[in-house]
Parts: sequence; C-alpha cells; structure tokens
Amino acid sequence: MQLAVLDLAGTTMADDGLVLAAFRAGLRAARVRVDGPCYPALDRQARATMDRPALTVFGELLDGDMYRARRAHTAFAEYLAAAADDGRVRPVDGAPEALDALRDAGMRVALTCGFDPVLRDRLVEALDFTSRADVMLSPADVDGRGLPEPDLLHAAAKRTGAEPSRAAVAGDATAGIDAAVRAGAGLAIGVRGGAHGEPRLRAAGADAVIDSVADLPALLGLPS
Repeated sequence: MQLAVLDLAGTTMADDGLVLAAFRAGLRAARVRVDGPCYPALDRQARATMDRPALTVFGELLDGDMYRARRAHTAFAEYLAAAADDGRVRPVDGAPEALDALRDAGMRVALTCGFDPVLRDRLVEALDFTSRADVMLSPADVDGRGLPEPDLLHAAAKRTGAEPSRAAVAGDATAGIDAAVRAGAGLAIGVRGGAHGEPRLRAAGADAVIDSVADLPALLGLPS
C-alpha cells in the first residue's frame, strides 16, 4: 500500500461525545430547543449523518433553511475550536504511534474530515498530527463534495502521487466505506466504536473491521 486515508473524528481523534455536543450547540444557536419535543428526532438524525459535511447535516436538520444552518455551523465550529484550545481534544489511544508506523514504512498519510479547513487545521494541530500527515482534506478542498462522494479520496491520491488501488482507507462511518468502494481503494477498513457498528460497516463494503486505528499497521503487515 502506498497511501493511508484516515478519517479524523471518531477514527484518529477521540470523540467522547464531543462532536455531538458541538451539534447540539449549533442547534441551540439556530433557536432549536434541545429540551423541546422535536429534539429527539433531530438528535437521532444528527447521529446517523454526522460522518458527512457538517454544514450539509445542519441544512438537512433545519429543513433546508441555510441561513439558520450557517448560523448553526458557526456555533458548531466555535464549540470544537474552544475544545481544541482548552485541551478537550485528544487523539485516539495509539493513533500517533500508528501514524508514525505508517510513515516509517514509506506510506503517505492523508487525514480527511467533514469540517471546514480552518477548524480542521486547528484540531489537527491540537492533536499533534500536523507533522504526521502528508495531506489534510475537507469538503471545501473538493468543491464541497464530501463523503460519501469519492472526491476526497481521489484528491488524497492525486496530491500524494499514489494510486487509489494502492490506498487503505479507514473510518468509523459507512459514508467513508462507501466512498472508499466508489473510489476503487485497495482496502476499505471499518473502525469499531465510532459512528456506526460493525454490521453496518460490513454491509457498506468494508473489507475488514478493526477495533482501533492503532491496529491498522498490524493489519497491513507493518511493524508497529
């Protein structure tokens, strides 16, 4: 394999409910009562779609009202940025070592997410991943075409000079697996414990499912 394309939140960045809390902060900013009768349905929808671009998710949650969606997205980003600044953002256990092992083996590493580039870079810096990744990509880098479209993976391959068929893609959500399959990735790897469970990851087309991104080097036959 030439390239590892890894999801950020829930795969390399420990979630601990942080992203969902940020979604709730966004909904409050859009005047949605999180203790109101409509909130449980919105919460379920957010959980089911939080692997996709955040602004897109807010647009769907708010019935296409993009003015309120942008307001919600701003509050969402501010919540996560504050979490990065005050130390609430941390890597998944073993993730830094896994990234180092991949690069030591000569593989390139791409980190992808549904966040805007400014927030993404802030989170990556807080995680101490900046020097561990060859490229970092958000939907804004591919004309807004985030997961489950394959554009992020194609862009990662192009920017690193790798062939998609020699890329290992790992993520905790079905949208990432779907994108990997559509991009013709060599391996689509589900990661347990995140947005979606193993049955859904396998149904989406995962070639393998691992407990943690820390297990990725071993799966690829690399020294850890």
